[in-house]
Amino acid sequence: PPRSTQSRSSAASDVYKRQVSTQSTWGRLFFVREIDQRKMSSTRQKLYEEGEKIDPSLGKGPVEERGCTDIICLFIYLATFVALVIVAIFGFNHGQPEKLIYPYDVDGNACGYSEGFEEYRYIYFPAPGNYTRNVCVRTCPESSEELVVDCKPNKRVKVCAFVPGKTSDPNTFLIYGSKPVLDRICLPINSEELYQKIRPAIEAADKTQEWAVDLEKSWKVIVGVAGLSILLGFLFMVFTRYFAGIITWICLGLTLGLIVALGFFLKNKYDNFDVIDVGSEDSQQEQELKKEKDDRDTYLYGAYIAWGIAAIFAVAIVCLYSRIKLAIAVVKCAAMFVNDCWSSLVVPPVVLILVLFHICWLFIVGVYIYSIGEIDPKSNAVIRPLILDSKTKYYLYFHIFGCFWNIALSLAFCEFILASACAIWYFQRQDKPFYILPSIKRAIFNHLGSLAFGSFILAIVWTVKLWLEYLAEQSRQAHNQVTEFIFRVLSYCVSCFERFIKFLNKNAYIQIAIQGKSFCESAAAALSLMIRNAVRFGVTSGLGEIFVFIGKALITAGAAAGGYFYVTKADIRHQISSPILPTIAFIIVGYVIADLFMTVYSMSVDTVLQLSLIHISEPTRLLSISYAVFCLKKKKEQHLSLIHI
Repeated sequence: PPRSTQSRSSAASDVYKRQVSTQSTWGRLFFVREIDQRKMSSTRQKLYEEGEKIDPSLGKGPVEERGCTDIICLFIYLATFVALVIVAIFGFNHGQPEKLIYPYDVDGNACGYSEGFEEYRYIYFPAPGNYTRNVCVRTCPESSEELVVDCKPNKRVKVCAFVPGKTSDPNTFLIYGSKPVLDRICLPINSEELYQKIRPAIEAADKTQEWAVDLEKSWKVIVGVAGLSILLGFLFMVFTRYFAGIITWICLGLTLGLIVALGFFLKNKYDNFDVIDVGSEDSQQEQELKKEKDDRDTYLYGAYIAWGIAAIFAVAIVCLYSRIKLAIAVVKCAAMFVNDCWSSLVVPPVVLILVLFHICWLFIVGVYIYSIGEIDPKSNAVIRPLILDSKTKYYLYFHIFGCFWNIALSLAFCEFILASACAIWYFQRQDKPFYILPSIKRAIFNHLGSLAFGSFILAIVWTVKLWLEYLAEQSRQAHNQVTEFIFRVLSYCVSCFERFIKFLNKNAYIQIAIQGKSFCESAAAALSLMIRNAVRFGVTSGLGEIFVFIGKALITAGAAAGGYFYVTKADIRHQISSPILPTIAFIIVGYVIADLFMTVYSMSVDTVLQLSLIHISEPTRLLSISYAVFCLKKKKEQHLSLIHI
């Protein structure tokens, strides 16, 4: 049977004091107050009673003894994976992607691909501008002096030879100097009209070549900028760790000051707004005078509204003081995790590579499955669309959904591994320097089914969203604006639901990493925790997002500025034509690395937040000191006791 609240509080306090006293210099950095259970409010007591459902071993860190969760979902995913492999093999065996890239003549023969047309690989237009009259030729004619072209006649072109004296005949076979483009199509080389049409493309190609040379010359600088971005990322984490509180309070003070200043500015505009009453009885002048008075009063009302908002904002800061302090401690703790557990920065790029692989697999296998279809006989286009039967359509739909599922599962792996590593570090910083490998082990051997469950829901949402976008595009092509509007609205609604699912999945994965329960139980526990601590959750999440934005902006700007300064001041400036493209490359590299840091940081903020909320709800269950959450506290007369917020 559970001990009394008072005895449990005393025992927990003694345990804390013993543990904190053994943490040397690090442990003495944190000032902790003694819990006074007699002063617990009714809300605190309710939270404590609800906390009885939490695993008691959480005081030592994430649950160690774990079983396999959501095994049924795991088996369903494995069966789906096997089916995806079978569908891919079927597509590779029966698909003919060549049908999608070869040009077709008016009879539907693929130039260079159809039987008997293997050597006639180019499409030629005997009447430029009339693309429905074409023929497959062996080689493109190089000049207009040629009288005969080696071709494969069709129903529109019977003879591939120029007949003098019939240039006005629409069926005349005109011969002109041409050049193969994309190794498929013969285009005129002496046509001024055609040249003007393709001139932007030619100039763009020349410019692209110059840019490619600039990138080649500055690749060492790009690598240096990547290193600078990593350094800035670590410096930002250190900066956040020590100055998050100062930044937060300064930002809040500046925001409040700006709102008050806005009120005074509007009041000053009101005082200096002169309204001249000429005493005229003209109705038009009376209306203008009334309008001027209304404009003047608008400034006064605006000032009162600004001051009212400032008052509400100030009251909110005072009322939420403890919540803001907790949020500052959490963002500091998250920065400490990124600095301590540097191996966590490897997880996002590895997952990114995995996601890119699934995206490539989606398109490659999708092309093979789509190429199983038959050429549309009604089309006269040079590149013909295909018609799929119902069986092939089902294979294609299943392949798309399966790839969506794999992509969502890869992202779930990233979130779970980071959450698990942060949860282990939260309690065992001095015991284990590496936390990624045990987190990967738990993800694969214990919770693969739960991760598959959450990613399955997200994959369904993505599939529905894609289907609605397809229907909206079909309606647009059919010039049906009503149905297009309906499908667009439904797509936006699904996008909103997608954001909710991502939010729910992320917090459910954090609970799985902490307590090791199934997906549904973890999602319910996360929602319950957030509902019970809605204000704390909102304040901390908002502050975390602000620091994520600041981090991305500073790292990206710093890296780009450093790279730009180097390429414009060093000797390399004489080797490149313009610093524009290298600077764009610096921005991209800086942003990618900043996003890498902020992905880990954002996930650690959410994880530490949930752990701290569990601590608040379960103050007497904790068996080990949670030093990181309360890192704002400092030594005070060497007296150490337990925080209770």
